[in-house]
Amino acid sequence: MTRAALALLLLAASARAAPPDTVAYTAAPQPFARIEIKHTTLTARLALGFDKALLLNLAPAARANLKPFPIIGKTTVKNRLIPGGEATLRGNLYDVAASGRKPTTVPTLWVDKDIADDAEGVLSVFALNADHVVIVQPAAPAGGTVYSVPRDGHGDSASTVTVGGEKLRVILDLRSPHTIMSAFAARAVEAAGLVRRGGTVGLWEPFPKVALPFETLVPTPGATLLGLPLLAPAARITEARAKELDAAAHAGTSTAEDQEDAIVVTAARKRRKGDAWVILGRDVTSRCSRIELDRPGSRWVMTCNFGATS
Repeated sequence: MTRAALALLLLAASARAAPPDTVAYTAAPQPFARIEIKHTTLTARLALGFDKALLLNLAPAARANLKPFPIIGKTTVKNRLIPGGEATLRGNLYDVAASGRKPTTVPTLWVDKDIADDAEGVLSVFALNADHVVIVQPAAPAGGTVYSVPRDGHGDSASTVTVGGEKLRVILDLRSPHTIMSAFAARAVEAAGLVRRGGTVGLWEPFPKVALPFETLVPTPGATLLGLPLLAPAARITEARAKELDAAAHAGTSTAEDQEDAIVVTAARKRRKGDAWVILGRDVTSRCSRIELDRPGSRWVMTCNFGATS
């Protein structure tokens, strides 16, 4: 064997032996990270359900002296998920270091309405400078099955599954007690025989001071999405439909004109792209003792025990 061949062999062996670039966080019940941005230390809750970004409340952004990108860095947005339905959003690109790791450039947005009430902001796990990000949940039942859930791409948080001819965009969430889906997604899942309408009403609170009504769904025994069971699913509905089902639902914050995702589909209404979404909430994710973002493999790897009693 020549020296060159031996050198290549040793290099290959060294590459195989190199440990994976992994960072781990413990969720109790939520995972948090200390981050550094512009020489300012902040606390951010880690989220699985959106692509690489940092979302900050206004006060910590001001403390870090963040400045919006010139000309296009400030805008007014209207969205049903924002308290009051409208907010001023500012943004720029900043180097963010989490948990003492090497900084990486992250799209950073700050809003004049609080988007987190348990931290100073919300950081996507995709903004962490590691190939593998592991969330450990000690309160979850031990053991179980390892699930491999393919993501749409290297930097995408979502997975896509086709149900009843409809492409559903599915994300994981560690906050919502229920699995929440848009009316378009619920229609497809119901038509496929995976669920039936439950007839009771609850409120989904994706952000502080936001309460959007949903109707519970009853899953068919054995019903799954992406191989994961549907345990406590619910469908977004309008305030009017919520009041029909439950007079107490007037506590919701949504308005009639901004509820595209909650309107029941009819033949006269053309589906808007992106309306068929599903958020797999803690009814599913709290049963997983380990959730790993496998960035190189474009997948989620989840160790979950759905057979254990609560």
